[in-house]
Amino acid sequence: MLNKHDSVPLYVQLQNIIRSEIVSGKYKEGESIPSETEMMKTYQVTRTTIRKAIANLVDEALLVKLHGKGTMVCLREMKHNIWNFSGFTDYTRKKNEVPVSRVLKKEIITLDQASYMHLVRLRGTRRETHTSWLTLDTSYVPLALFPGIEAYDFAEQSLYQLMNQRYGTYPQNATLGISPMNSTPLTKELFGYKEDVPLIRAKGSVLDESGTEVEKVEVVYGPNVEFKVVTHI
Repeated sequence: MLNKHDSVPLYVQLQNIIRSEIVSGKYKEGESIPSETEMMKTYQVTRTTIRKAIANLVDEALLVKLHGKGTMVCLREMKHNIWNFSGFTDYTRKKNEVPVSRVLKKEIITLDQASYMHLVRLRGTRRETHTSWLTLDTSYVPLALFPGIEAYDFAEQSLYQLMNQRYGTYPQNATLGISPMNSTPLTKELFGYKEDVPLIRAKGSVLDESGTEVEKVEVVYGPNVEFKVVTHI
């Protein structure tokens, strides 16, 4: 139960309890947690306290709020060769945020005697009038698998959704190498920071369900991105 005499705020105590119940398996992937009304009765706290706790767990990517369905667990097991990597559009929408993309480059190039679309995008989220830029994504997409894909506007269109809906292919696994990198004048300009800070870069291949490479990818994560890994020991 919650301790109202503790120096730790009630919403943080509640947040810790719910997180522990998710990690321990009390609430499974896709299951709903108790409603706000139920938790008000159980923990004798206000609706505001409950909403603050839930909002923080949504930010941690442990919960997702779905209209008409309530608040559900979105914890997934980490699988081999996957490092919390998924489509940016799907990820942001699960957090009830608006994805924003700015196309910096789109061209046709030749790699290993094959044609690729070379796509560079700045990715972020928008809340009201403020945009927070989070990642710099560089993609190399084989035109042999996706002919004509370069004609689409990727400031508006999700690359992975287009692969699925237009070409019947859905990226399923990512094999990535993770490494640190130093700030550059370009990253400072794009992400909007001044001091030198270390950044994280993921580089590798995205594969479909048959194991075919559908994208060569490099993602630079900006200083506003926070990584959280939740695992059951």
